[in-house]
Amino acid sequence: MRSNSVRMTIIALFCLYCLLVPAFRGEAFIERKYTVEQIIQECTNILFGSVTEVNRKRMTAKVNVENNLKGTSRFKEIKINLAVGDGNFPKQLMKQFEVGLPIIVFYKKEAERLMSLGHINGTWFQVFANDRSDKNRVWWNLTHIEIHMHRTYDGPTPKFQKHLLNVMIGKTQKAHTQALAQAPRGATRVLVLTDNRYDIEFRVLSKFGQVSEQKVVYQKTTDRNLPNLKRADILWLGQGQLCESKYFLTREQENRIKAFVKNGGVVVVSGQDSDPERPCDTGWLPERLKGVERKHRQDFQPTRAAGTLFSTPNRVKSGRMSIDDTWTGWNDKYTILATTNGGKDIAVAMLKHGKGMYLITGLQNERSDNISTNRRVMENLIHFAIEQLKR
Repeated sequence: MRSNSVRMTIIALFCLYCLLVPAFRGEAFIERKYTVEQIIQECTNILFGSVTEVNRKRMTAKVNVENNLKGTSRFKEIKINLAVGDGNFPKQLMKQFEVGLPIIVFYKKEAERLMSLGHINGTWFQVFANDRSDKNRVWWNLTHIEIHMHRTYDGPTPKFQKHLLNVMIGKTQKAHTQALAQAPRGATRVLVLTDNRYDIEFRVLSKFGQVSEQKVVYQKTTDRNLPNLKRADILWLGQGQLCESKYFLTREQENRIKAFVKNGGVVVVSGQDSDPERPCDTGWLPERLKGVERKHRQDFQPTRAAGTLFSTPNRVKSGRMSIDDTWTGWNDKYTILATTNGGKDIAVAMLKHGKGMYLITGLQNERSDNISTNRRVMENLIHFAIEQLKR
């Protein structure tokens, strides 16, 4: 194989670029075994979709993008040209494409180069493309079927999707749930207000059983009267629990939250729903703030006051936080830890009240892709709250 084609093949192995270069043979198949976690870590994007069109004469296929499991892609459709693949691979792979079948596309974007692996009908294959501003003009070209990747995963694509989802949200880790009354001495106790609709948020939180060197236990409740609040150190107000189409808290419940903070507790606020004509109420806060409706975004700008919030225990950069409806109209009693929307809105803010504090965020934790993006900053928020409790 000529040096140029070898170099092209090495580039085309998207997500495992740095890992795979020393492991190639002349035919450029992957020989080493890689874990699913390594693939997830190395790629920039993971897309779930389904096949919408198969042209067996032209040997092309089209895929509708249905879910961004990792990263935010502007692709709504993936167009694949199978005719340009090596040897007999195009004919073999065409047999695996049928309208309606689920497909997974992993890719790594480097400059304008899109290096990708796909998985359909239990088959791994490699494609690459050159990115364009007009995504409708991008075609992903087949190189070959990747015969060695079955050692990483060998099975049907739908089960692989479920496995990837479980890995991304931490479901494969042990949950650290326990009645707060039975929490071991010295453990930080977190009460999470949630419901079945957004239960995925609690499942992820409950994996953070050891944050830095601190043991943490979690208990969830769907009761907004918060009967176990006196046993908690941290109260996590989960996605949509303050307002979702309407505001939910009574005056008594608001006062209970404010008293908890005044007496030394920490409240962490996850995503809420605001509309232009119905901003989320803030009676649970001692200072004014306004909920605002915003489009989904991932950019944020940390302030100096953030300290280690975006570096411990995980490094979280702008573009790695899923944000939606957030907050504005703050006064100088708030300490802004990060802004979004050009500094107009709060991404994360701190408000001290009595002996405790609030950590108010604009996180969106509705779906699995939101949770996979926010998982690191969620753990950082727990760590930040624990450090406040120690002080």
